[in-house]
Amino acid sequence: MKMTGFYLALLFAAALSGCGMKSMAPSTGKGYVVKDATGQEVKIPKKPERILGNSASIDTMLLSVVTKDKLLAATEADRDPAISYISKETKDIPLTVPLVGLSMEIVTKAKPDLIVASTYTKPNELDMYRNLGIPVVVIDGPRSIQQVKDDVRIIASAVDEKERGENVIKKMDAHLSEIDRRLSEIKEKKPVVYLVSQMTRYGGPGSMFNELLNRARIDNAIALAGGVNGQATSTELVIKTDPDMLFVSTDRTSDTTGASKYRDDFLANPAIANMRAAKHVIPVEDRYIYSATQNCVWAVKGLANAAYGPIFDMSREGQIRGY
Repeated sequence: MKMTGFYLALLFAAALSGCGMKSMAPSTGKGYVVKDATGQEVKIPKKPERILGNSASIDTMLLSVVTKDKLLAATEADRDPAISYISKETKDIPLTVPLVGLSMEIVTKAKPDLIVASTYTKPNELDMYRNLGIPVVVIDGPRSIQQVKDDVRIIASAVDEKERGENVIKKMDAHLSEIDRRLSEIKEKKPVVYLVSQMTRYGGPGSMFNELLNRARIDNAIALAGGVNGQATSTELVIKTDPDMLFVSTDRTSDTTGASKYRDDFLANPAIANMRAAKHVIPVEDRYIYSATQNCVWAVKGLANAAYGPIFDMSREGQIRGY
């Protein structure tokens, strides 16, 4: 009977922990300790040289403080220039992490000396990595700009590049100061926006998108309707909020999930088509809608431009890094 990769990985991890085999990340020297987002203190034996992240957002934050030669694998989304700020950097990295996540096969092949994961990672997966002797640092799946800053600091500490992490945050703060200054000059009523997303439970209060809208001086129709992140919003509720405009994802050739079809079907609904907002359907880049990295400051500017017109110069948009 053929075993799945998952169960093979379990057996391999158990073998390592049970028979005293040498781990992938042997401790050398004094090393240093990093407290991650879960409060766990993680011993890093030495400055990491072989790093794995388990999401595109983590890869993006990693490459704000380390060079690409330190990253052992890239996610599929990393390589898509329509949604990624690191597509050029990651195009030649040989290993690819699929959208379903970091597999144990990749972990055992790559032999990392650090894994950075998020709080969305299943606990049993984290345990398997740790049973291989690999230091695992967990960051928050950010729901606010402050959490992004906290994540950058944790990652920078884990890779022993604290100064680079602080440089990233300084650049973020410079963008945020510019955003606040420019938007404070606008006296008109805040526009009300509803996000048309295939992720029908995403976008309400408690989501990063809601935070970005607030920072961009835009009211979220889901919030006004009393919805929260993780809760589906009914068509009737959308109509009741009577938003000024609808934000939709721009078309991209790499869409493999049917997002464009969902959008088109949503807009074809006669009840939606008769709304005032149906005359103001604004395409927005997915890298703004689903931003969860240090580059979220560009997302705030992009969302503000979508709502107000080109009030921010985006000609220098790109990966924010600390080196």
